[in-house]
Amino acid sequence: MRAIFILAVVVVAVSAERCRDTGDCTATTCGGGSTLHCIRDQCTCTTAASGDGACTMASDCHGRCDNGREHHCIDGRCRCTHI
Repeated sequence: MRAIFILAVVVVAVSAERCRDTGDCTATTCGGGSTLHCIRDQCTCTTAASGDGACTMASDCHGRCDNGREHHCIDGRCRCTHI
């Protein structure tokens, strides 16, 4: 029982990895087609958003981010977050 508890704590700690910069994200990994970014102090995987993708702020991003994902403007490109 104790091993299950320890495993659960580790899973929660990794899934909520905190950051100030993308370089701080050492435990979080992203699947194929995703890119790792630090958003709102949390390590987050993002995918390319629909449309031309050029932006200077998140409000410039339009189109669809599936499953309740949010638009973000990262390095001048629209991205959809998925944590």
